[in-house]
Formats: sequence, structure tokens, C-alpha cells
Amino acid sequence: MKVFLIILAVLVVIFALILSISAEFTIIFDNGWTTKIKVLFIERDIELTKLLSFLVAPDIAGREAAEKSKEKKKGKKKNEEPLTDAAVEEAAQEADNDKTIIIDEQPAEAADFKAENPVTVETPETNPEIEAEKKAGKKAEKPEKLNPIQKIIKEDGVVGIMLLISNLLQTVNTAITTLIKGLHIYSLYVKMIIGGGDAATIGEKYGSICGWYYPLKGLILNQMKVDNYDDLIIPDFIAPRSEYELQFIGSISVGLLVKVGLKAGKVFLVNFIKNR
Repeated sequence: MKVFLIILAVLVVIFALILSISAEFTIIFDNGWTTKIKVLFIERDIELTKLLSFLVAPDIAGREAAEKSKEKKKGKKKNEEPLTDAAVEEAAQEADNDKTIIIDEQPAEAADFKAENPVTVETPETNPEIEAEKKAGKKAEKPEKLNPIQKIIKEDGVVGIMLLISNLLQTVNTAITTLIKGLHIYSLYVKMIIGGGDAATIGEKYGSICGWYYPLKGLILNQMKVDNYDDLIIPDFIAPRSEYELQFIGSISVGLLVKVGLKAGKVFLVNFIKNR
């Protein structure tokens, strides 16, 4: 019993350590994106533009990656040294030496015997009606496989699709809400200097930015765990253009991701059972 309790305690400690592992993200925008991710002692740079392009348009990103790989292969082939004339002649001589001629000689008696006694293969007579019945039976035995969406349309129609969409929206909302509440922000700095030369345009742009920025700021400060938050949002009627700067440092733990998955899965299963 003591051994079992010791093993159980060790497993609990290991599981707790795994859940406590967190990934620290650093996102900086200053006339260009700079992104980094750090897990324990491993730190890697991430190209945010490529990641966003892959999430928005995966087909285009895949084509671009394939084209780049083809260009790299072509560059390698061009860099390869061409074969000299002596090497080509040696390869040709080796190929000629490796060639062997095999002649299948048969005695004249065997050939005469085959000519006098040709081999005939009897094929059984087939009845087209029987074959048609067999094909129809096979088709009846193998029903068409329907994907989950086709099954919902067949069983519940449009109502089933609407219930599924509603369930997915509630699941996504639960996942995002849980992620936002559990996200830990170490530092967040936002700088927006609105310029452009025309006073009316600057005023309109500044008003529209304030209209969506300050509610978002209130949501971040009220719903998230923030250690340091600072911002600078001002209009500049002399500046020829606008300036934007962002610095974000935050972390996501394995335990938070597990919590997001469990809560989202619970909401989806409960709604799925209710709708059935």
C-alpha cells in the first residue's frame, strides 16, 4: 500500500509540473513585426506574417512554400559541377561492358511440336443476366457512407445544421473566454500617434480609434491578469504620417490549454446531448 501511495504521489507531482510548464510570447511591432516564443530554456523566433498568412489563406501559403522549395532545388542543380568529357566516356564504356545478350534458343523439335499442338484455354460461358443480378446485389449490400454533416441533414434537416452551428459558436465562445481569463500578460505597451497633415482626417481617425481601443483596454484590464500596462494615444496635427508601436509579453501554460479543452468539450457535449 505504501509503494502504491508513493508511486501515486510521484505521478501527481510529475503531472503538476507538466501543467505548470508555460510558453512565453513576445510580440513587438515597430515598423515591422518581431515575435519570439520561449519554453523553459528554448527560445525561437517566429515569422508572424507567415503564420497569419497560413491561418488566413493556407492554400496560398502552401503554394508559396512549394515554389520556394522548387527554386532551392533548381539552385542546387545549377551549382552542381558539370561532368567532364572524360567522365562521360568512362560512364559510356562501363554501360557497354555491363550489357549482356541473352538468346533463348529452342530446339526445332519443340517448336514443331508447339506448332502442331496449339494450346487452347477454355473459358466458361457467362450469363449476362446472372452478372447483372450479382452486381445489383453487391450494390445493395454496400450502402453509401455519409459524413457527419450529411447524416445530420438526412436525419434533422436544416434545423439540425442550425443547432450544430449554434453549438459550435457557444463552444468557441467558451474556449476564447476561458483563454482570455487565464492569459497572463507581463507587459503591454501601445503607442499610436495619429498624423497625416489634414486636421479633419486626423480628428476622424483619432475618434474612430478611441471608439474601439478604450473598450478593448477596459476588457483587457478587467478580464485578464496584467502586471504592467501603458499606452500613448494622441493626435499630432503636425506629423506627416501616423506612427504605431506595440509591445506584448505574455505566457500560456499547459494547464490553461487543458482547462480550455475541458470546458469547451463539456459545453459541446452538453449541447449535443440536449439537441439529440
